Amino acid sequence: MKRLAYLLIALLLLPLLLSILVSFTPSRYLELPRGEWTLDWYRRFFNDPVWIQALVNSIFIAVLTAVFSVATALATAIAMLRNHFKWKSLWEGAILLPMVLPGVALAAGMLAVVRITPLWGTHLSLALAHSVLAIPVAYLVLRASLRQSDPNLEAAARGLGAGPWQVLRFVTFPLILPAVLAATLFALVISLNEVTISLFLATRSTETLPRVIWPNLRFAISPLVAAASVMLLCLTLPALIAAGWWLRPRRGTE
Repeated sequence: MKRLAYLLIALLLLPLLLSILVSFTPSRYLELPRGEWTLDWYRRFFNDPVWIQALVNSIFIAVLTAVFSVATALATAIAMLRNHFKWKSLWEGAILLPMVLPGVALAAGMLAVVRITPLWGTHLSLALAHSVLAIPVAYLVLRASLRQSDPNLEAAARGLGAGPWQVLRFVTFPLILPAVLAATLFALVISLNEVTISLFLATRSTETLPRVIWPNLRFAISPLVAAASVMLLCLTLPALIAAGWWLRPRRGTE
């Protein structure tokens, strides 16, 4: 089974490896380098203000998304696990619903709403839209961590006179800090790689890197797309590795 798992992982990672190799080709088309390698496509990427601005937009929107989604998910997870109220399962289902809804349907609905608000054409609108997809993932990570923490510690702090915010800051938050960091990285990754919503909501001044990659991939088919994809990979892969490290089982909790 272990060998089969390694084989499946290798098959999943193969397209990423091929994308990296293609970014070094001297050819004008998407093909593997044949003997000669070049960094020309990376030079073109960093010399083109359109691609650089898209990269900056992606990072800025991803940071906003992480802040909004983790704050919302944390508050929701605490409310769901530490309180009893009617229709809890219904509310939780609503939170997780964006994970299974078609992306096009979500994007079309968001477009109709954002167009009639002052947020249209701003980075904030994209960050809020991306948060809709990031909140369910962050919520699941934080909920799992909160379930493993001992609620008696919070009760003891309240018994000693600590207020709700003091309990959150000095007891709850330190206990779930690894999960908070992991949820933040997951939100960053989701935002950095989101295409469908960005296609609907991004304007010329708020284009993200996936939004710029998409038309170039459809019509230009240039290795410049591979170079841009590698830039996204350089942001995404370390974040995923760090998130997995923070979520790893620790001694005493297994």
